[in-house]
Amino acid sequence: MQALKIMKQFMEPQSVALIGVSRYTGEGAFNILENLLSYGYQGRIYPINPSVSEILGVKTYSSVAEVAYDIDLAVIATPRSLVPQLVKECADSNIKAIVIVAQGFSDASDEEGKQLQKEIDNIAKAGQARILGPNTFGTANAFINFSSSFVKIKMKKQPIGVICQTGVFFVGFSEIAFIGKGIDLGNACDISFSEGLEYFENDSETKVVALHIEGMQNPKAFADISQRITPKKPVLALKTGQSEQAAKASQSHTGSLTGRKEAWQAAFKQAGVIQVSDLEELIDLARTFSVLPLMKKSKIGVTTISGGLGIMAIDACKNLGIGIDRLSPKTQKLLDTMAPSWLKVSNPVDIWPLMMTSQPVMKPLIDGLEALLADHELGAVLFIGAAFDEKWGTGLCHLLSELAAAHQDKSLVCCIYGPYAEQTIKEMQDADKVVGFPTPERAMRALARLNEYSLLRSGL
Repeated sequence: MQALKIMKQFMEPQSVALIGVSRYTGEGAFNILENLLSYGYQGRIYPINPSVSEILGVKTYSSVAEVAYDIDLAVIATPRSLVPQLVKECADSNIKAIVIVAQGFSDASDEEGKQLQKEIDNIAKAGQARILGPNTFGTANAFINFSSSFVKIKMKKQPIGVICQTGVFFVGFSEIAFIGKGIDLGNACDISFSEGLEYFENDSETKVVALHIEGMQNPKAFADISQRITPKKPVLALKTGQSEQAAKASQSHTGSLTGRKEAWQAAFKQAGVIQVSDLEELIDLARTFSVLPLMKKSKIGVTTISGGLGIMAIDACKNLGIGIDRLSPKTQKLLDTMAPSWLKVSNPVDIWPLMMTSQPVMKPLIDGLEALLADHELGAVLFIGAAFDEKWGTGLCHLLSELAAAHQDKSLVCCIYGPYAEQTIKEMQDADKVVGFPTPERAMRALARLNEYSLLRSGL
């Protein structure tokens, strides 16, 4: 309970002290205060800068000791040599949660960095304060418009919680703005994956937790909390630093102990954590688990306007534990009545010949998808289609989102190709009803992992 209380100060601060905040503002200033104001954060902000009386209209203070109010969180953004003394000042002022932005501690190659790290560690071990970092973006919470990052980030109120050891997850990627809620552990000298998971365990705003792990100091504590959380919500893990060369780079980046690949695989499996193979899969699964319901069956129904990509979808099922099998007699009969006499309908359902002989052209597509979504023998439905132009892509997004809203117990994914595919997939992601992919292989892999977790949950 004590760990959860302190994590709420990191994640849901009602007041924050910004120590070392710059007087410079505007593009390229990396000003945490300026970022916070732009997000619309409603908590109390106390900039600490003894050189000026105000920044951006906000009163500044010469030190945290001068602030006469309780402070939930302190963010220290100064050169590393000043950090230990500032951490002590925060602890003496009864500030229990501290973010250290600076690099050059356990990640440094010099003795000074290691000595500075030792001074910080001693304060944390004495129980005077809890420390996130060093070498961190800190925390972010889109639900309260808060981030301690010196880089302005795009946050979205989505049910994805991230615990990482690099700030790139705060910045995000073209397919996803990762941050619903985020914790960048950095060097993880004190606050670790275990405390982060304890915060997300019963957090009602978080549906899936994505982890980026370079290494950790206490794998047993991680395994214990993971075993508690995975029956409630999926935990995805990208373990990096698995080759010898990458492990050495990880030691330089965060000072982490990486461990053997086989040991991590066994630990993840035992704890019910879903290990992903690469960053692409982590992005795909974070989107999938944050939007789609669990699968009640392992069979997939496919509707496609491209017979060739339908065959690729069948190939993609190999060794994934899911299948594109025969449709139920009821669904088969319904689709047969829609098709011309010369066309034998099967799964995947090649809907394009029906569309070419129908007016309005979209009616067979709608009816075909409705038939598959209503089939209780199917656990999910995959649609494969093209975004021929901007209007067509937007129309697909609206159509699929409406169908997904009408069948909320059935997972609906799509593979979109064509010149406007990327834009259409992004529109679907923003609508939060359907998950779009650029290839059938990525779509089927995501459904396979969703099915894997669904089976785990149903067997509990």
